[in-house]
Amino acid sequence: MKIVMKVDKKKIYERLMILFGAIVSFVGFVISITIEDFSEAFLPYFNVIVPIVNITTAVICLFLFVFPKFRIMQSLVAFGHGMVMVLNNLLFLGIFLYFLGVMLLFCNGFLRKRAVPKLICCLGVLFLSFTPILFKSLHKYFMAVFFLLFVAFSYIFVYWKIRQNLFELFPFLANKISDKQMPEPGSKLNLQDFDLTDRQIKILKAYISGSKNYKDIGEKFYLSESLVKKEMVNICKCFGVQSIEVLLFLLQQYEIDE
Repeated sequence: MKIVMKVDKKKIYERLMILFGAIVSFVGFVISITIEDFSEAFLPYFNVIVPIVNITTAVICLFLFVFPKFRIMQSLVAFGHGMVMVLNNLLFLGIFLYFLGVMLLFCNGFLRKRAVPKLICCLGVLFLSFTPILFKSLHKYFMAVFFLLFVAFSYIFVYWKIRQNLFELFPFLANKISDKQMPEPGSKLNLQDFDLTDRQIKILKAYISGSKNYKDIGEKFYLSESLVKKEMVNICKCFGVQSIEVLLFLLQQYEIDE
């Protein structure tokens, strides 16, 4: 009897990211304890702070490698390390790491609700971390601010470009979509055009709006969790996709008609 094990590539890539993050942090720790001159740093006591941050980050990454479900910690590690790099006069690397934390928040679903206030808070904290730079080097302060804006708008541009040209950029996804006639990307999409029942439309809209837990959706509409799962399978079939993840990827191209 042949047993076929399904490999979740997403988890493999996630763990590789975390593993190499731990390695980089540990190497950074070794380097930081051998450096004696921290005169270029924007805050004092970096000969103590940097090694502590590096070894702490390495330990947290190893923890996440074993227990990857604590995904919010991925962003916290990137935020902390990014701010330390900024204050250690490694502006570009620090801003990149900080925005990596923002991207991980987005990918792990923490920005589905109240995204704008959360993003303002995240960027506000990074902007405040530039304050010590202002007192030491005015041109580096403005360089950090403009680089922050450059990276921010670059991420926004890439995001909208992917949304507008999803299947052009990722043609393998098109193979998972049936021959159903879809409107032009960016236009309105009426869910009733896809033979969905009223209940299925309510469930799908709840899922899109951020209610990713079938149990919560069931309680909202007085349905059993198993019935919600069954309806989600039927919804995917109506759109000709194999999974709800692909369906969400597809629907991101459109404005859902209320």
